[in-house]
Amino acid sequence: MRSRRYAYYVVGLLTVINFFNYVDRLVLVTMYDDLRAKFAFSDAQIGSFLAAFFVVHAVATLPLGWAADHFDRRKIIGLGVIIWSLATFLSAYAWGFVSMLVLRGAVGVGEAAYGPSANAILCETFPDKKARVVGIFNGGMFAGACVGLAAGGILGFPTAFEVVAVPGLALGFLALVLDIPAQRKRPVARPHFGVMLRDGWRTLRAPTLRWMLVSGVLISFAAGGYTAWIVDFTTRYKGLTKQQAIPIYFVITATAGVLGVVGGGVIGDWLQRRNLAGRTRTIAMGFLASVPFAVGVVVFDHGVPYFTCGWLLFFFIAFYNGPMAATIDDVVDDADASTAQATFVFFLHTLGTGPSSFVLGFLSDRWTLRGAFLLPAAAVLGAGLAALQASRHVAGDIRARDLRARPLGVASA
Repeated sequence: MRSRRYAYYVVGLLTVINFFNYVDRLVLVTMYDDLRAKFAFSDAQIGSFLAAFFVVHAVATLPLGWAADHFDRRKIIGLGVIIWSLATFLSAYAWGFVSMLVLRGAVGVGEAAYGPSANAILCETFPDKKARVVGIFNGGMFAGACVGLAAGGILGFPTAFEVVAVPGLALGFLALVLDIPAQRKRPVARPHFGVMLRDGWRTLRAPTLRWMLVSGVLISFAAGGYTAWIVDFTTRYKGLTKQQAIPIYFVITATAGVLGVVGGGVIGDWLQRRNLAGRTRTIAMGFLASVPFAVGVVVFDHGVPYFTCGWLLFFFIAFYNGPMAATIDDVVDDADASTAQATFVFFLHTLGTGPSSFVLGFLSDRWTLRGAFLLPAAAVLGAGLAALQASRHVAGDIRARDLRARPLGVASA
């Protein structure tokens, strides 16, 4: 990379792209009433739209993340941003359930090209502050979620889709011309499908990553459920209209989410300098601290207790974003950096985020949304316990990674 200043530009550009990543994926969440009015969709059908996004995102992530390790990752990122922006724009012209399902799935294809490669680039750009930098990057996630929620609620269907799609087209072209190496480390193997599957499976050989994968799937299920249904849940059970709930959750997400994700990154890096399990312990701490507030969101119905629990839930649950990506980078080989991030995203979205919005919508149709909200609370607890297990293995896995990276014939000090 040319200079420290350019490194900051790279972080800034990727963060802005991540901002619109979440604007485009979550603008749908506050248009549920519009979609019910126009298309008479059920809760299960509405939940299917985010499920389609995450399932397609997951399926596309592994091949696209692996491709970023073997081909020009700048082209993969740039074209991915352009593709998801076009799919978002065309969502304004959906004419029914199937067309909306296909278009929201297509948004997932574009975004799959971006996330794993961006995480790997950030960890490479600031290796001594990787959790903090990824935390800042994911601050764009929470800020984008805020704007997406607001845009969907204020502009409504179909205008919101058209408006939020435009910036991504320009950002995609800027990503295409980033002055960074096309690959982090030139791969030895000739690329083909079998190598991709082998590389993806190899990244899970570390016990740390297997436990982190369990934790990540559970927290992805919880986070996906909250993201898809929290505004609708608030308007059904907490005595607020959508117009009242959206500004409140805008503030909660903008403050608690951003502070949590940046704070988790700073704490994770600080603890990591003192103990090799520092980042994984930060993840566990955030999840376990979230559990009582996840229950409180269901139990409390009015005013300060409910929104205090909501704020603290969003704050603590966000701790993991930077430390988890950094932990993955800590224990895998350089040549597998994007593939490892992509493998995680594949499983997290296939088993966690993908089904969560549909499962909660399905339970809402057949039981109540209030009852369904106990499920993500239980998932948060499981995620914290799995992260604690990961912390027992991380020091050994980091040392094993360093040993593999050492040139043949070079003995340890």
